[in-house]
Amino acid sequence: DRSDADDDLEKGCIKFPQNKLYGRKNDLGLLKGLYGEIMQERRSDSADAAAASRIVFLGGFSGVGKSAVVDHLVRQLQLAEDDEHGGKELVVCAWGKYSKLQSAAAPFSAISDALGQLAVELVKEEHAHLLKKLRKKLCNDDTKMAMTSTFPSVTPLFDSMESAPASVATSLSQVKEAFTDFMSCVCTCLECPLLWFLDDLQWSDEASLELLKDVLSNIELDNMLFIGAYRSNEVNENHSFYQLMKEVEKVRGINAAKDNSMPVTRIDLFGLCLDDIGEFISDTLGKDGPSEVATLTEVIFKKTLGNIFFVKQALEELVRKNAVFYDTIMFSWEYNVSTVQLDNYISDDVIDVIKSKITGLPTEVRMLVVIMSFIPNNANMSLMKTLLEGEGVRTTKVEKLISVAINNGIILHLSEVDRYAFAHDKIREASYDIIPKGKQRDELLVRISNVLIDLANADKANTEWALFVAADHLNSVVPELVPRMELARLNFRVAKINLAKGATLGANVNLNDCLTCLNHSGEKWKDYDFTLNLFNELIAS
Repeated sequence: DRSDADDDLEKGCIKFPQNKLYGRKNDLGLLKGLYGEIMQERRSDSADAAAASRIVFLGGFSGVGKSAVVDHLVRQLQLAEDDEHGGKELVVCAWGKYSKLQSAAAPFSAISDALGQLAVELVKEEHAHLLKKLRKKLCNDDTKMAMTSTFPSVTPLFDSMESAPASVATSLSQVKEAFTDFMSCVCTCLECPLLWFLDDLQWSDEASLELLKDVLSNIELDNMLFIGAYRSNEVNENHSFYQLMKEVEKVRGINAAKDNSMPVTRIDLFGLCLDDIGEFISDTLGKDGPSEVATLTEVIFKKTLGNIFFVKQALEELVRKNAVFYDTIMFSWEYNVSTVQLDNYISDDVIDVIKSKITGLPTEVRMLVVIMSFIPNNANMSLMKTLLEGEGVRTTKVEKLISVAINNGIILHLSEVDRYAFAHDKIREASYDIIPKGKQRDELLVRISNVLIDLANADKANTEWALFVAADHLNSVVPELVPRMELARLNFRVAKINLAKGATLGANVNLNDCLTCLNHSGEKWKDYDFTLNLFNELIAS
């Protein structure tokens, strides 16, 4: 019922339930049980009692609700009453998400985001005692050097606030050793389990997989619940992430019989059943029960097979086509078309549905979401203003444009970090395809890349990710739009960052891109030192 809407713009705008999880009671209960087991072991004998970590691999198709289950897990843990202390439980969550645009992302991107979130949480005033304890444990200079050069966001967690120079070369083995030591110190100091969630692991880079295989196989790492989500339909037996899961399962399975370590838990999510979808649609339309929307539910379930994201898109499509409408006299949602008509109104391709929704947005809002789709990271307000200003949009309008996109369910505001992200990866994919490949897209990518390079040059400490995005985009456009020598230097610069993080595979790609640009520049050996440095790095790699 929307009779209490604040203004007329809100009336007739469909709103989905936010605080209720449908059809996942058992899966949520299993995750809460694993977290509770760690808490119980932690408190069993003493404050420093060992609590074996739990590893969960959470699979399912895109849109089935994997991240929603973890989100509700965190909410319920935060609301849970602490029987001993009579207050709310301390819950420390580190969350990161890989992007389909992984070639445009820095190595360890999701792990880096998770560590950044962890650092922001632990430096809060209420955790001063934890931070003091952690800094005492993080006393290894090698750990500090490798961690702060590879993951600059964790610098505040060390005694000295100065991070290591990004140019310091670090091997992957050094990064793995430092990361394991760092995570061990963090998990030991925390009074509650660290809830570490990485999403879309099917898109993770090779350096991340190497790091994860090392730390997740470490049975001595206590007091952590790791949840790794992935699209099961995109991970077959030859996929590198599938190999990681098998290796971790093998190591933990062998050791589970010997000591207190725990085997890996696998959870596979499927589409919701008809009854659950009926309950969701009933709640969305403000009805008294699923029986009032039985016809609508059957049609939508047939089209979506219970995929909750697809269900939402189908409902929005029916509203746009006025098959489901808001009755301003009765102040309620209604539909009065036949089953056959409803079936014909809903597209079989969810990407087409989302594209139709985006195409119907105002021009400047559409430009906003298209530009966001070319950035693998979440974006803050400042970045969006800068990027849109380059497209002729006044910076004073950007906040309003973002509000329109949020109200239309295109993007979300991540209040914890004050950044903006797509509501779902399928929306990003649809936005990415709004401008087809060709001159218009290439010219847009060049403009975006130039803004990102300027941004990185102005703020080298926090925006090296922008160089990865710029290099990836500029390598993809037609050569006539970008001077080859400039692109060669950019690729070399990104390669050096990759090498500093121990990501040699990514660095090799950058170095070969650099060589290709140099060969086509007509300036090979004109800058003798640059060309010599490139060949030296190629030989070393």
